[in-house]
Parts: sequence; structure tokens; C-alpha cells
Amino acid sequence: MKSYLFVGILLGAMLPTVALCATNVTGKWSGTLQMDGQKDAKTAYSIFNQDGNKLSGSVGPDESEQDEFEGGKVEGDKLTFDVPQGPNGEGSLHVELHVKGDQMTGRATWSGPPPHTGSGTLSLKRVVEK
Repeated sequence: MKSYLFVGILLGAMLPTVALCATNVTGKWSGTLQMDGQKDAKTAYSIFNQDGNKLSGSVGPDESEQDEFEGGKVEGDKLTFDVPQGPNGEGSLHVELHVKGDQMTGRATWSGPPPHTGSGTLSLKRVVEK
């Protein structure tokens, strides 16, 4: 009877750890950025590399035009990262996304010297390699 109790306690302690590691966003993601106050959405493309809870990669309007970032985080189903903007890194793009399977949605906020500030809703789907 004691061994069943021990196994139950051990499994109960391991489940939160398994849940934290379940999200894996490594790969290519494509979608749209709907900027606040504008009618037309812009294309968005991201390439993510996940190592545990560390995230690096790049973002841009398509696969050929990308801005790299490092130091991103994956916490459960939430991604956060910052992309330096401008030739001297005087601005920043901050992104927070929530992952649900092969889709993620969230907010992007950028800041820099005026008038280069704004925010929008970002929606991405995993690109299926053929």
C-alpha cells in the first residue's frame, strides 16, 4: 500500500514539470500583424529556436526579411521576447504570445524615437514543411 502512495506522490510532483516542458515552438510560423487603428493586416513570419525555456530566433514580414533576437523565454504556454530596432538598437519590439497547439496569438508593442511607436495583435500558425 505504501508503494502505491509513493508512486502517486511522485507522479503528482512530476506532472507540473511535464506540463511546463510540453510547449515546443521550434520552427517556422506565419500569420498576420493587425496594427491598432489600422484596417489592413500586415504579413508576419517568425522562425523560433527553443532550448528548454530559452527562446531565440527572428521575426519579420516574410522569411527573407528577418530581425534576430535572443534572450526570449518560454513559460508554460507563454512566449516573451524583445527585438532590437533601428541601426543602433535605439528602439525595441516587445512580443508576448500564448501558444495553443499549432497556433499562437498575442500582442506586439514597439517603441523608439517618435513617431516609431505602436502596438498590434499578432496571430501565427505553424508552417508545415512539405
